[in-house]
Amino acid sequence: MRGVFVVLIAGLCACRPTGVNAIEVKIRVEPAALEFGRQWTLITPTRSLVISNDSRLEVTAEVAVAGTVFSARSSVTLPPGDTELPVTATSSVAGENTGSLTLTIEGGALAVVPLKATFLEPPDCGQASECATFRFDRQTSQCLVEPRPDGASCGASDRCLTNGQCVSGECVGQPVTCLDDDPCTIDVCETVRGCVTLGRECPDPSPCLAGVCSKERGCESVPVLDGLRCGDVSRSSCTAVDVCVNGQCVERDPPDGFVCAAASPCRGEGRCANDVCVLPPAQPLAMLWTAGGPLEDGGVGPSWTDVFIDGDAGVVLSSYFATPPVVQAPTGQRLPTSSRRCIAWNDLVVCADTPSQGVTAVSAATGLPAWAYTRVLVDLPALALPDWETFLARLVALGPTRIGVLFESRRIDDLRQETNCRRFSLVVLDDTGRRIVARIIDDPIFLTCNHPHSYGVASDPQGNVFFAFTPSAQVSPALPDPNAAGTVIMSYSPAGVRRWRHFVPNMPGGEIAVGRGLITVEAGRSIYDAARGVPVDTFSIPFGEGLIADDWVVAGPKGVNVELRQPGTDGGTVVFQSAGMQSSRSGLRGATWNGQPVALRLVELAGTATLEAFSLTRFQSGTVEPLWACAIPDGGAPVSFEVKPNGLAVMTDPVPGGAGLCENCDPPWAGTRGRFFEVSVPGLSAPSMPWPGPWGGAGHDHQED
Repeated sequence: MRGVFVVLIAGLCACRPTGVNAIEVKIRVEPAALEFGRQWTLITPTRSLVISNDSRLEVTAEVAVAGTVFSARSSVTLPPGDTELPVTATSSVAGENTGSLTLTIEGGALAVVPLKATFLEPPDCGQASECATFRFDRQTSQCLVEPRPDGASCGASDRCLTNGQCVSGECVGQPVTCLDDDPCTIDVCETVRGCVTLGRECPDPSPCLAGVCSKERGCESVPVLDGLRCGDVSRSSCTAVDVCVNGQCVERDPPDGFVCAAASPCRGEGRCANDVCVLPPAQPLAMLWTAGGPLEDGGVGPSWTDVFIDGDAGVVLSSYFATPPVVQAPTGQRLPTSSRRCIAWNDLVVCADTPSQGVTAVSAATGLPAWAYTRVLVDLPALALPDWETFLARLVALGPTRIGVLFESRRIDDLRQETNCRRFSLVVLDDTGRRIVARIIDDPIFLTCNHPHSYGVASDPQGNVFFAFTPSAQVSPALPDPNAAGTVIMSYSPAGVRRWRHFVPNMPGGEIAVGRGLITVEAGRSIYDAARGVPVDTFSIPFGEGLIADDWVVAGPKGVNVELRQPGTDGGTVVFQSAGMQSSRSGLRGATWNGQPVALRLVELAGTATLEAFSLTRFQSGTVEPLWACAIPDGGAPVSFEVKPNGLAVMTDPVPGGAGLCENCDPPWAGTRGRFFEVSVPGLSAPSMPWPGPWGGAGHDHQED
């Protein structure tokens, strides 16, 4: 606060000659009170008073300071104009201190300025990693990383590493080899559990041969049942069809009544009659319920902006700090508070950035509280800085007993305005909300105030965590090319130890997906090895909301032009084409329909929302027609959907409000008012993906495993 003090002085010298008029001197002191704010102990900040002498005569003021932590020089000469008087404060003891500074002119004219300073003890930065320590720097208010000496022992928390030694701040050792000499198992090592044995799936060598495994011979093939369809299904007719006989695909003339076209969710199967395939009439998909807004009567419903599926196939609707989430939509329990984002985990819905800035878990069945975590500043005191605030969390499931939380912290300037300085920290919680691991992510990119964003978070089945950070500024000295923006991809173990770091120049950021040991980033074109962070293949188009399956990867931004390929082989650029398609904003979703892997998308055809399924059983190039297309009357323009057993939960018709329709917002569609509904799709199920992704439950947005 700034203020003015006026001092009127009738005479400056008792021995002035008789008849000489007194001189009036006007003194102004600003500010009216001097605040030092919150400071670390042993730091000596300086603030200045501006003393304005508005006369033409130089005067001298005596200075007296009250308060043991404050100091200033004992007198100050004040020529006409402005003069700065520095005042300092320092203390070795934490606490709030008050005092005053008094200016005395000619022995009696006074100006009193209150002083205030609060001193804090520096936080304990904790342990950076086994091979590095934190040292708190009072001048910069940051925890600086200091590597331990090379050769120090490490790896105690990593059961997949032996003979670990510190090298340049990183733990380096020999990987544990897990082998049981069983050809029908896959032996892997998990950081927390050690060696784990998984069942091996033998590939089917042909449509008429099935892969099986025996301990004596390993993977081998056996004939499938005679009469199963094989070959090019699109070439089949009611005069010639390919079927399996004794493990071979042969052509036969089908009899009347033979199934010539598979059923779809909206049409029964076609059957041969007099050498013609007869199809029954198609029926539209029916809505089971609707929720949200706009309403049928023209009103505006709740401001939900996101939809996902919980572990028991219930529908959850959530929003961006607006309407509280609801479990078991549409009639289930609303949560007591709003939040920024939620995911499904086990039998819980876990939400971040609740009003307490914490992480809250509730029952997915009832919405009743299960636990809450609000101790990030206690577990990571290095974040409890006077000019920093911690907010915003992203969630990622690390397994059935661990969930990861990525907190973001930002620096606030003296005027309480947000700056571009950011820090990030990883907290791992157990299934009761108890902290297991708390780590600052100590990457050089965060030492530059360039607001690294946007960031994606994902995990693999072993509980390793993956991040993608993009600096918003075009210049970052912490990057290999300081003049090129890019994305830093990094991975941490379940114990919070960094595994690797990889920089991709000139690539925008976005969500990150992990599956089958591969990594994709939303705006990127390369596939990365999840174990080492190195590229293994490059696509011709960005991934968008791509899909990762057993033996193929699909890049498909918004689901129109897609690229299918097996990593390391030539893929095919494909167009998913439908006659009369008007738009497709929903992206692709992987699913299984009657045992067949498919890619789903929602499009608008002739003003009607339509669900399309495309086969992903073989690689093709060129234009691909859908296996089937089912209309959803009165569905509106689709923007998002999620797969559940025998159905879909759909978001359509967003009415812009607040931030408006923003498909690339964080989270998507923040500030909109979507309409939500569920439709029945018989035979449909989510793909085998055991853990939820960064934006919800199984079948939601970018997928893991």
